[in-house]
Amino acid sequence: MIARDEVVELKIDSLAFEGKAIARLDGYVVFVTGAVPGDVVRARITKSKRDYAEAKVVEILSASPSRVTPRCDYFGVCGGCKWQHLEYTQQLKYKRLHVVDALERTGGLKIDVADTVGAEDTYEYRNKLEFTFSDRPFRIKEIDTTQAALGFHAPGRFDKVIDIDHCHLADGKINEILNWFKKTIDPNSDYVSEMGLSIYNSNAHSGLLRFLTIRKSFATNEYMVSLIVLEKDDRVERIASDLRRDLAFVSTFASIVNPTRAQVASGDFCKVHFGSGFITEKIGGYSFRISPLSFFQTNSVQAERLYDVTKEEIGKKCGTIFDLYSGTGSISIFLSSLADRIIGFELVESAVKDAAQNAALNRVGNVSFVRTDLLDLFKGRNPLENFEQMNLPRPDVIVLDPPRSGLHPKISSNLHLLSAERIVYVSCNPMTQARDLKDIVSHGYRALHARPVDMFPHTYHIENIVTLEKT
Repeated sequence: MIARDEVVELKIDSLAFEGKAIARLDGYVVFVTGAVPGDVVRARITKSKRDYAEAKVVEILSASPSRVTPRCDYFGVCGGCKWQHLEYTQQLKYKRLHVVDALERTGGLKIDVADTVGAEDTYEYRNKLEFTFSDRPFRIKEIDTTQAALGFHAPGRFDKVIDIDHCHLADGKINEILNWFKKTIDPNSDYVSEMGLSIYNSNAHSGLLRFLTIRKSFATNEYMVSLIVLEKDDRVERIASDLRRDLAFVSTFASIVNPTRAQVASGDFCKVHFGSGFITEKIGGYSFRISPLSFFQTNSVQAERLYDVTKEEIGKKCGTIFDLYSGTGSISIFLSSLADRIIGFELVESAVKDAAQNAALNRVGNVSFVRTDLLDLFKGRNPLENFEQMNLPRPDVIVLDPPRSGLHPKISSNLHLLSAERIVYVSCNPMTQARDLKDIVSHGYRALHARPVDMFPHTYHIENIVTLEKT
């Protein structure tokens, strides 16, 4: 066991799932922030436990051949791109290894894991960014005099925000929009000095400006801006008018009211101030209408690759596909040529409406969507009765794409009752995926293989597809 604040010399061996580097001292594990495999570093111990320690790099004694210079000025402060200092092919390697580790350790599965499908564009790939307004800037330097911030939360600090001038995951126009809004919160701006424009304070639950969401369509080059505010306010009309005058490339602007204390860039009331109120993205020749509150994959190019892999795993045309957690219908519509009928299941009402509109937009007639809580469908002594009461057929294939938390145990343990010949499980969290797969396999399925797809370069996140067949 090492004492806190002690400085030690470490040789970095590998990377942990959540991005920290791993070193060992006589078998004692040290998780190191700021290092990459192959580095030799001096690091200060920040936390000391019986089984492990955590440390931060003080000095790089010998740099790894895999180390590269981060592009971003905020690297190491902003927690968004923790692997920006690691060469991209190495990122893909370790993402695959994290999938292997999760499947073996958590799922008890030793299956073939393909090489990670990498991205051609590792910067400027995001079609959506969310920024937070704050009157409590995170001071990067002691001489920093920033009074109001618009950017990202500092890691582990939900009360403070790092003021961002440029994010390299977004293109130039998104950054131009960001900086336009930064001017509105400058203490010397007309908005503040004359109009009294204020920033939300979570302690007082007051102040107008809360979040800024910017979305881009890579297919049409449209830009949609959403301003999340505490309450309806006429001053937003002035902002809308000035934005339209100054940044003519912005296609549409909406305001969303979130009157709750919940720190989320969402809300119930939405007003479109100019434009159509949506943008249109394309994946695989299909068009998808994205409104301010719609969910959509944040990497449009890699989403097509993810869906291509999913399509390949289904293989031949079948009768019925169930798309569980169907969201706005993008996977269902993309797979529509592979089945006589596809039924999507989704809880969020706005997502179901968007999905139906997207199916109509693409003139896809064999896809339908059911608004339901999947947990309710899989509860009870005989969950099949719940499906029968809704006149739903038995599926030949089930596609799963749940949130990061994975499946509820009631779902993973009863999924086999639907008797699908094949299950294709798409996940953004290999750990919860592996946990669920262990349950599914124990009820009469065999995992065939895994295929990771990198949706988020320079982060430790990885999408993974595992295909199962009924035994």
